[in-house]
This record gives sequence, C-alpha cells and structure tokens, in this order.
Amino acid sequence: MRKWKSSLLLAIMMVAAVGQTASEMDSPQINRIASKLKCSCGCNQNMACVMPPGCPVCKTNKSKMVNMQKSGMSDQQILDQYVAENGKDILVIPPGIAGVLGPYVALSLGFLLVLWTIRRYMRPRLAPSNVPPIDAATLARIEKDTANLD
Repeated sequence: MRKWKSSLLLAIMMVAAVGQTASEMDSPQINRIASKLKCSCGCNQNMACVMPPGCPVCKTNKSKMVNMQKSGMSDQQILDQYVAENGKDILVIPPGIAGVLGPYVALSLGFLLVLWTIRRYMRPRLAPSNVPPIDAATLARIEKDTANLD
C-alpha cells in the first residue's frame, strides 16, 4: 500500500511540474524573446507561435530559453547565443514602414485609377469640330434608299 501511495504522489508531482513548466514557456518574458526568432520547422512563423497541437521545435526552444533565463542570461544574451548557434538567419526582421504601408498605398492607387477610368468613360464625348457638314442631297438619297428596305 505504501508503494502505491508513493507512486501516486510521484505521478501527481510530475504532472504539477509539467504544468508549471508549460506556463513558464508561454510567459510574456519567453514570448518576447521567442517573437524575435524564426521557427525552423518550416511554418515560416516566429517561435512565439501558439499552434493548437503545439510545434515541437518551438516547445524545445522555449524550454531552452526558460533554462537560459533561470541561469541568469538576459534577453540579448539569449538572442546572441541563438545567433552564435544558428547564424543570423534565425532572427526575425520586422517590416519597415514601407512593408507596413506598401499594401495600403498600392490599394489606394488602384482605387484612384479605377475611379479615374470610370469618370473618363462616363464623360460625354464632343463631336470633333473639323468634320465637314452633311450634304442635304446625300441625306435625302440615303433616306430614300433605306425606305425601300422594308
């Protein structure tokens, strides 16, 4: 009976330890660092991703970051460590002002082009002034020929 109680207590403590580290891995301090690093699993996101089943690459790296923070490393030291191990390609480069505003500027220019085109085609066209007047005899002959078509 004593072994059973010890085993149960050990199992409860292991579950509590896993739950505690999971909350540490999703803490704002860890996600602040993880958001600056690219995930290498191919999802093309940063390591702060919270995919439903959980990315194993992100989980492994977040637990490594927790251990680094517990050992007293600062955020910059952790980032420097990752760059030293994986190269500069692991860092996420946020888009500049052109990357943020670019789609909106393109959308606005396209909208203005559509409006300009619509206004251009809706404008009534004036007859050119250099066209010679229609001869009355020719007009009468056309009317006479078209009256016989019916």
